[in-house]
Amino acid sequence: MSPFHPKTLGVSTDQLLGVERAKSNGKVRDTKLWRRFSQIEKLPPEKRKPIVQLLDTFIEREELKKKVEGAT
Repeated sequence: MSPFHPKTLGVSTDQLLGVERAKSNGKVRDTKLWRRFSQIEKLPPEKRKPIVQLLDTFIEREELKKKVEGAT
């Protein structure tokens, strides 16, 4: 299963494509971002892999920054 599968992201396909508004839980969803995830999901695995790795790198960097900021 792709990491951008709607069930993995906790949204419906319509919500992912921006057809239906995502349930908010008090948080605003960036539908443009979710549409991009949908486009990435359609790419062949060899094209999708470096994109996912790049996203993972940015997420890990932000988590590390939070840990460092919390330790000071």
